[in-house]
Amino acid sequence: MLTIPYRSWRSLVLPKSATRLQTGSIILVLSAVCASLAIFFAPYAGAVPGSIAQEYQTGSTDVSQGALLSLVSKGGASVTLANTGNSAMLLGVAANRPLVELSGGSEDGVQVVVGGSTGVLVTDLNGKITVGDKIAPSPIDGIGMKAINSSEVIGTAQADLSSIKTVTKYFAGSNGKKVAAKVGLLPVAVNVAYYTPSTGGSLSAYVPLFLQNVANTLAGRTVSPLRVLIGTGALLLAFATVIIMLYTAIRNGVISLGRNPLASDVLRSGMIDILLTAVGILLVGGIVVAAVLVA
Repeated sequence: MLTIPYRSWRSLVLPKSATRLQTGSIILVLSAVCASLAIFFAPYAGAVPGSIAQEYQTGSTDVSQGALLSLVSKGGASVTLANTGNSAMLLGVAANRPLVELSGGSEDGVQVVVGGSTGVLVTDLNGKITVGDKIAPSPIDGIGMKAINSSEVIGTAQADLSSIKTVTKYFAGSNGKKVAAKVGLLPVAVNVAYYTPSTGGSLSAYVPLFLQNVANTLAGRTVSPLRVLIGTGALLLAFATVIIMLYTAIRNGVISLGRNPLASDVLRSGMIDILLTAVGILLVGGIVVAAVLVA
């Protein structure tokens, strides 16, 4: 009985052009998937390692690193310590050493972090702060607290308050008595936005924290868990459709080329059409996700 080694048999069925088509198509598919993932996660990933600050004028002499700041007047260039009374004008956080300074040089100016990740002075007056909690101005000038009601927020906590070093401070309560509270410099992803507590109920338990943070960053506001799930489902459906379509096209193309090596030009043209269709599907999926998150 005549036996043909596997390599020799493969070379008879699949000519070199088929192998090149298969390898090149796989590389294109992987590149498209990686590029799409990079574009999708770029806004979230880019906000973590550093911060972006811009200089503003201030008349306050007690502005320290991590203090929350609000504009004195709408559209103005002066800032003051933020609290619940001026939270509608919330701007950013007093910086220590921002990664990027958009302006600077004034003696009475302060660098205000308007984007990225930086330390923020927070207190537990409104309850324990954990990863993912929104941080809003508190009644104490320049210090934030956990947001439990609808309000302007400075961003999202990136660590538990219990995991960092804190000091106990005493503040005057509404009844005139002193209230003890812990204060610490907590890492926060700065993204000033109006926060509305989620009404998603039990759906929040099914949304991973990183997905919720990505959605909030892309939308520039807090997104309901239901919208996050719908957007994630639409994105996964687009990727699954593209992968199945490309796999089927590559497989059928390789088989056809093995049977008829002279059809390489036709198959190459068909593969280009398939790749363009795949890109179109990914674009439509991205538009659907954006519409779900932003609407």
